[in-house]
Amino acid sequence: MMGADNHAGKAQADFFDQKSKAYLFGVYLGDGCCSKSRDSGYNFSLTSADKDVVENVMHIVNKILQKNRQLKIKMPNKTELYFFRAYDKQLFQMLTSETESKSKLPKFVMDSEQIIKIEFIAGLMDTDGYISTGKNKFGYQRFSLGFINSGKWINEFILLLETLGVKVGKKTLKKKYRSINEKDCYQININLRSFVEAKMYFNCQRKQRLLEIYKSSVRYQSY
Repeated sequence: MMGADNHAGKAQADFFDQKSKAYLFGVYLGDGCCSKSRDSGYNFSLTSADKDVVENVMHIVNKILQKNRQLKIKMPNKTELYFFRAYDKQLFQMLTSETESKSKLPKFVMDSEQIIKIEFIAGLMDTDGYISTGKNKFGYQRFSLGFINSGKWINEFILLLETLGVKVGKKTLKKKYRSINEKDCYQININLRSFVEAKMYFNCQRKQRLLEIYKSSVRYQSY
C-alpha cells in the first residue's frame, strides 16, 4: 500500500511540474525575456502590471532553481509594474532551446495531453491575451477576446487553439507605430464561447474575473 501511495504521489507531483513548466513557457513566449551579458550572465525576466502573474512565475522558477528570489516594483511613467529576474544558465538554455529562441512552440507542450496544452495557453493569454467588455450600439453588454504578439509561431498557436476546439477569427497585421525598434505584431480575435467550452481559462485574476462575468451572463447562457 505504501508503495502504491508513493507512486501515486510522484505521478501527481510530476503532473503539477508539467503544468507549471507549460505555464512558464507560455509566459516566456508572451512577455518573458531571456538575455545574456558579460557582466550579469544568463538570465530570465518578466515585467507585468499583474502582480499575481509575476508571483506565479516567481514561485515556479524558484521551485525549479531551489532559490528564493523575490519580485521588485518598478514605476516607469508613474505606472506600477512588477518585475522578476532569475540568473541561471540552465533555465536560459531550457527556455531558448525548446522554443528555438522564441521562433516556435515547445515540442513537449504540443506532445502533451490537453490539460497541459490549456495551461500553456493560459500563460500566453495571461501575458499577451486580452478580454474586454463594453456596450454595443443597442446598449447590450458585449465581450471581446483576442491575442496580440509578434512571434513567428503565431500560426502554430492558431492551429493549437483550433485543434482544441477554439474558433479563431482573421489574423490581422498591426504595424509598428511607437518606435523603429518595435516589431510588427499580429492580432487574432478569439470566439469567447468556444474558448469557454474548450475549458480555457486565465490564471490572471483580473482577466479571469471578466471571463466569469461573461460565463454567468444571460446572453452567454442563451446562445
